[in-house]
Amino acid sequence: MKRTSGLLLCASFAITIYAARVQAQIRLQPTSQPTVTAENEPWYQMREPVIFAGEYYYPAGPAIHFLPNEMVPSGLYRGVPLYSRTTIEPNSIVFIPIAGGMMQPYERRRTGDLVGTTGSSAPALPVDMDSPPEYSRPLQAAGPPVVASAPVQEPPEGAYASDLLSRSRETAPQPETSYANRSTAMAGRVSPSRSTKARDTSKGIFVEFQNERWYSTARPQALDPSSLKQIGEWHEFPVYARDSNGSTIYIPVTKGADAYAAYSKRK
Repeated sequence: MKRTSGLLLCASFAITIYAARVQAQIRLQPTSQPTVTAENEPWYQMREPVIFAGEYYYPAGPAIHFLPNEMVPSGLYRGVPLYSRTTIEPNSIVFIPIAGGMMQPYERRRTGDLVGTTGSSAPALPVDMDSPPEYSRPLQAAGPPVVASAPVQEPPEGAYASDLLSRSRETAPQPETSYANRSTAMAGRVSPSRSTKARDTSKGIFVEFQNERWYSTARPQALDPSSLKQIGEWHEFPVYARDSNGSTIYIPVTKGADAYAAYSKRK
């Protein structure tokens, strides 16, 4: 009886030792190298924070090498595994795998219950101190209702040929007025010929077409489109001519209009 008891005691002791060795081997088995990395993810390239355990974690510090004996999988963020180190404070830093076997640390800000603490190591992010007391906002009466009016839609600049002609008139050189003409105008004795010449502003209007200046020769007038032939464009406006030599060109005053302004080269 005693011999049987001794054998059973030795067998149970041997089984206990073997189980302890197997458990130790299981615990000491290193973590496998991560196969999914985040270096090509848009949120990683934009340095956006990640969410883990209901808290925001921000990029902090340089990347470190993967530590298979300390890092264990802890969760997922948009398909990328998150790792934690078993040798530091829990839920303080998570590590995201990137290319080259490196791990980028993301740190939780020391806010709320962690205000004023530093954790297992000096944090890379600024430590929040005690927040200032919140003051109640004074009551204020609501403002009067405001009715917003729809903005007036103006036509785009340059939609009319008259806009281009006005700019040409502004940039054209103005003829100098002699002292005699100024004296005559002040005295109110302007001759009919001089008065007519002063009102004729068509000679100062010109357009640049085919590397040449074409000057206005007449007021806009209606023309038969069938008698005109398009020879080019000027600021998205079609340019027409009646004959093959093109001594005079015609440009519509507005897009789709039947009125045309005539231009010719000055000789």
